[in-house]
Amino acid sequence: LLAQVVSLCVTLLLSPVKMGKKPTAKKEEPRRAEVPDAYQEEVEVTLSEEEAKEFVQYDLLHKLTPFLDRHFITLILTESRQVGLYNRKDVARVLLDILYESFLPFDGVMHVVKQNYEELGDEVDAKWERRKNVVSRELPEVEEKVMPLLQMLEDSAQVTKLSECKTKLDVCEKFELEHDVIDEMASYAQKSYQGANYSLACALLNKYMDLPQNDNLYFIIKYMGNGEVVGSSQNNKDDAQEAFDRAAQGIDFGKKDRDDKDSRSVILTDGVGSRDSVQDFAELSFHGKNRDKIPMMKAWWEKEMAARKAADITKERQMIWGSLAAHILNPASTPADISKFILKMDEHLNASEAPRREILVQRTWLLHWTLFAIFRMKSPDMKVLDFFLSEKSLSVISLACPHLFRYVGACLILHKRLKQIVKETVWIVHHEASSYSDPVTRFLLALYTEMDYDEAQLELQRCEILCKGDHFLRHHWQEFEENARLHIFESYCRIHQRINIGMIAEKLNMQAEEAELWIVKLIQNAKLDARIDSEKNRVVMTKAPPNVYQQVIEKTKNLAFRSTMLVSNMEKTN
Repeated sequence: LLAQVVSLCVTLLLSPVKMGKKPTAKKEEPRRAEVPDAYQEEVEVTLSEEEAKEFVQYDLLHKLTPFLDRHFITLILTESRQVGLYNRKDVARVLLDILYESFLPFDGVMHVVKQNYEELGDEVDAKWERRKNVVSRELPEVEEKVMPLLQMLEDSAQVTKLSECKTKLDVCEKFELEHDVIDEMASYAQKSYQGANYSLACALLNKYMDLPQNDNLYFIIKYMGNGEVVGSSQNNKDDAQEAFDRAAQGIDFGKKDRDDKDSRSVILTDGVGSRDSVQDFAELSFHGKNRDKIPMMKAWWEKEMAARKAADITKERQMIWGSLAAHILNPASTPADISKFILKMDEHLNASEAPRREILVQRTWLLHWTLFAIFRMKSPDMKVLDFFLSEKSLSVISLACPHLFRYVGACLILHKRLKQIVKETVWIVHHEASSYSDPVTRFLLALYTEMDYDEAQLELQRCEILCKGDHFLRHHWQEFEENARLHIFESYCRIHQRINIGMIAEKLNMQAEEAELWIVKLIQNAKLDARIDSEKNRVVMTKAPPNVYQQVIEKTKNLAFRSTMLVSNMEKTN
């Protein structure tokens, strides 16, 4: 809901920038240490007033923001202001709202706050100083509480003993820590993230996820009168379940020699397992003559186990999301670090028993976050790229977020290793053309569906403004243009038997000899069956006979996607 509010603010407030005379006096650049690393990137691409107005029709910010963390939105808006896309004061107002709602006023964050107030020509509101004072009192308390655990985790000899601990309580008892210190560590990581200290948040979450996550669960069936224990467990949930089953089968509620006051009680606790020191999750008492309460006891137990399982799944999901967000924003993170958590979330959602609609929403968020791992890293992990272009992901994009087909098309153009899946992926883009279309998708359709090379050249020209204004494609335009030309040439070669080198040189704005060398390298890299006829100054293509097996494979690759879309259309009809 908050993300949708931000999206609405962005739509209402942000307008194409009105270009004016730039002030002659340059503001002093802040020191790098004072500003969060995520917001330090220097932007080389800037747009003129006319280019900014033209880009408005291609802007996807209002569609992306509902699926992005507010820290991501802050990063995008900060860079967009530097590029010249939006009115600087409008951006400053939106950023201040986001910063106040979602950030803690650490020193680095306060520096960004001051920059935005300077942009507006105002003094920093007193509410920021009041909030900073509150945080300054609370944070040392959390740090002091977590410090013993962090010191223990820095000791390699102590870390080796962690394997002996199965639950959180085992860790606390073995190393003489407070029983809630592990949960406090997660809270400390969250505060570090909110303070834009993403490197510390990454380190804390990595250590937290290495610790045992099981809660201690104690199960006791005993006589309230004399304290006789019928069945008990003091380990984890599996042991408690086994003890419960064993005790429930052994209880004889039909005995009449027991007094009604000497009833039996089922107690489920965690922590230290004592009724006097922890809160019971539930208690069910029944008398010796009430045998019919056994089903009630079992139903109660199953309900408690289901609730605990759901809570564990939710906590695990939150930890993965938090770790992924922190690593995306941490400049020191490697592509492998981010890839690990993207794939971990994918596995988590595959194993989830949540409703399909909830899974669809979660996957939609994950695909949007994956854009940072693909386009903001110098060399993205190929596993992430394969995940983004998998049939399951393309089905989610078709159903929930067709605007991501822009980035599907960009991946096909930017990464040469994906040429084997270009045709079937473009077929899906063609199928969804009525839902979403832009110069990137139209370029691919013109090239591979309509075979219209003039239209492809025209769409490629439009792609320049789109790429320079898009947050994820801004730094890839030169590579995008070069690879797009390669796609045009390879496609042209496959349908023409003879190509004049002079014509190609003119199209590519190159000298004839330079173009000939470029074509030779291209033929080698693309593995085209062709040769250069130097006497007639042309490229001669040799057409290979059709491969029946490859044709069968290509025809059947889209079956899963077609089945998904068929089911979706049937559900819509019903």
